Amino acid sequence: MAPSVKEDPASTTTADLREAQQQRILAAAMTCFARSGFHKASMQDICAEAGMSAGNLYRYFRSKEAIIAAIAEADRVRNAEIFEVLERTDDPVRGLCALARAFLREMHGREAPALCTEIIAEALRNPEIRAMFERNINEAHAACAKALRRGIEQGTVDPGIDVDVTVRLLMAMGDGIIAHRPMADFMTDDRIDAVLDTLLERFLRPGAPPTPPPISE
Repeated sequence: MAPSVKEDPASTTTADLREAQQQRILAAAMTCFARSGFHKASMQDICAEAGMSAGNLYRYFRSKEAIIAAIAEADRVRNAEIFEVLERTDDPVRGLCALARAFLREMHGREAPALCTEIIAEALRNPEIRAMFERNINEAHAACAKALRRGIEQGTVDPGIDVDVTVRLLMAMGDGIIAHRPMADFMTDDRIDAVLDTLLERFLRPGAPPTPPPISE
């Protein structure tokens, strides 16, 4: 849930108040979408969760689709901040480890797992929802692929990997961890960090074990 906002009448601007109201609505919407899904959650549900009238809510968002688009854009801004970790790290493998930690901590909450899986499922069914989040996915892919290619050039990443497939496998693994954590109490931050470090080091470094041949049927 979004943090409470304490307003100082002497310093708060109209823009600040509008931003606070929008964040209040988005927090309420994410709660409703995580609880009921995009289809079943109604604007009335969001109004009730936000504690405001329909007329007030529609001053900020004209439709449920506009709210979903705003959530996608907020995710994009948050992701851009996390991807700065890669840019600041000389070693891309360690950068990816740090990025994974930041992302999983950001997404470790009461609503995040349900909302994450709902976005993926709805994107497969609904082209409009897919278009809203596809830019985020493509930007995440580009940032990680750039880091891996930089690592290959500097000799810290195995040049034999398929960069694009590797990136999507890592992204899918991250989504899977988010979805599974509520069903596995032992998936604590420290244990996940240790396993992810080992996995990425063994998978991405030069001199990793050779790829085994395909299993014959």
